[in-house]
Amino acid sequence: MIGLLKTKSLRYWVGLGMLVALLPVVVSATGGYLLLNWGVIAPFHDVSSRQRQQVIPAQKLRVMLWEALSSIDEFVEDHDPIHLPPYRNLRTQIETTFAELSGALKDEPAVQAILDSARTDWTAAERHATTLISVARPADDAEKDAIFHRFHGGITAASDKLAAVHTRIAARIDEDHDIAVRFYERSLWLAGIAGALSMLTVALGVLIIGRVLSNSVDRLVDGAIRFAEGDRRHRIQIQLPPELHRVAEEFNHMIGRIHESEAALDELAHKDSLTGLGNRRAFEEAFAEVQAGIQRHGEAAALLALDIDHFKRTNDTFGHAAGDEVLRVIAKAMTNNVRPFDKVFRVGGEEFLVLLPHAGVVKGQEIAERLREVIASLPISFNDKILRVSASIGVVEITQSSGHAQVVQAVDGALYRAKESGRNRVVVGDGRGRAVDAT
Repeated sequence: MIGLLKTKSLRYWVGLGMLVALLPVVVSATGGYLLLNWGVIAPFHDVSSRQRQQVIPAQKLRVMLWEALSSIDEFVEDHDPIHLPPYRNLRTQIETTFAELSGALKDEPAVQAILDSARTDWTAAERHATTLISVARPADDAEKDAIFHRFHGGITAASDKLAAVHTRIAARIDEDHDIAVRFYERSLWLAGIAGALSMLTVALGVLIIGRVLSNSVDRLVDGAIRFAEGDRRHRIQIQLPPELHRVAEEFNHMIGRIHESEAALDELAHKDSLTGLGNRRAFEEAFAEVQAGIQRHGEAAALLALDIDHFKRTNDTFGHAAGDEVLRVIAKAMTNNVRPFDKVFRVGGEEFLVLLPHAGVVKGQEIAERLREVIASLPISFNDKILRVSASIGVVEITQSSGHAQVVQAVDGALYRAKESGRNRVVVGDGRGRAVDAT
């Protein structure tokens, strides 16, 4: 045997040495790929699947629950049956989504238990809603108020539990991320051993392959970490290998869908559903930004408070649907008759605020007068009738020393003077809300 080996040529030994050197590379490459595919790629595919089947439906359920609550609230307020078909449609969608989400969580009994509890709360709230829309009672009926509050409580409880479901699912996604990182580290460990054993013959190949895989997986893991830390704008760019490229693309799509869902929830929290204008929460955030600009640069700014005159009379005479149309038309007219960077908000039933950056009290009075004239001349068509309304407007200037509460109180005072002095007019207030000029 030894003699036979001695007869082998140099080419044979070189070939044998290459085979011996390549063997750990082949083994490590095969093992590393399996570890990578099973321990990194598969978990990210699973994360993407759970995003579509669990996270997004849970967020969608919360949005639909609050939309259902809004429909019932509007019906209880004005008893207009127009609110019932949207509610019934939402009720069907909620039931369907609960069923789909329950099926997707069948392998997670702890999370499914929370979901079942949320579904129970929704079922109870839905029964209360059915009572509210099917039994006519006077507006001051104590039992009706109790049912109404129980309905609100059921929706709130269901939404909170769905938030807990979302938290649990997110925690599981974090766990899968940690598992993927551990498998990635094992892959690197195996590749390191193979590289050490094959250093003399395949150093260049190991370096190239290791660099491609390392860079790609590093980007994937870094993207997962940034996603876990809340960065929804980051996108993973991987070209090689194709498997990781597909995972990166799916991961990017998943981040985009989450960003869209969160943006939809944020928009819902900052917009008035009837007019599409910003609500009081949006006003407070915008006011803080304008005030910060004043503090930094000494810029002038003004605030208008506008109230539709005799709006209750419009509702009582023509109905709440007519009042809603008045609000929509006036909201659109106001938006079209301020500067592009001015912001209009609906903060109450018929009360609006207009935030005017880069505008002193003179410019604010000019814009307020323009709005008053536009509203007074505006024909509002409703059920073959033309409605006409007017508005009273208060104006104050926002200074460096003005606080949020002080400015709002001052503009409310100016608005009160406008209404007290005959309505359909503009009154400019000082920093303490006292009228200093009237039109």
